[in-house]
Amino acid sequence: MSIKQRRLDRGWSQEELARMSGLSTRTIQRIEGGQKAGLESLKCLAAVFETSISTLMEEQMITEQKPVDPPKQPMINEIEREAIEFAQTILNDPKKGQADTLSQVERDAIRYARNLLGKFGG
Repeated sequence: MSIKQRRLDRGWSQEELARMSGLSTRTIQRIEGGQKAGLESLKCLAAVFETSISTLMEEQMITEQKPVDPPKQPMINEIEREAIEFAQTILNDPKKGQADTLSQVERDAIRYARNLLGKFGG
């Protein structure tokens, strides 16, 4: 359980925890923001939360080792994927996208595909 979760479970604000522990509000903010708490800070917090310093240290280590979620890739459907592939083909042969023989629908499709290619970096 994190320091923040312990604080929230008790219904305390950061300012209240700071006052009770003798730490500054900024120190509480930094610890809750992921900065490693020093031994003296852990001693103060352990006293307030009525737990051991080693428990807080273990929790801090577990929090530090938490894997970071990879950035989410935009979801595209099959039609958009095909449009991106088509746009790549057009970009490799620009004459295909500028032919006078293309219908308005085809020109619109190329414009749409190029737009998708720009958005999704295809």
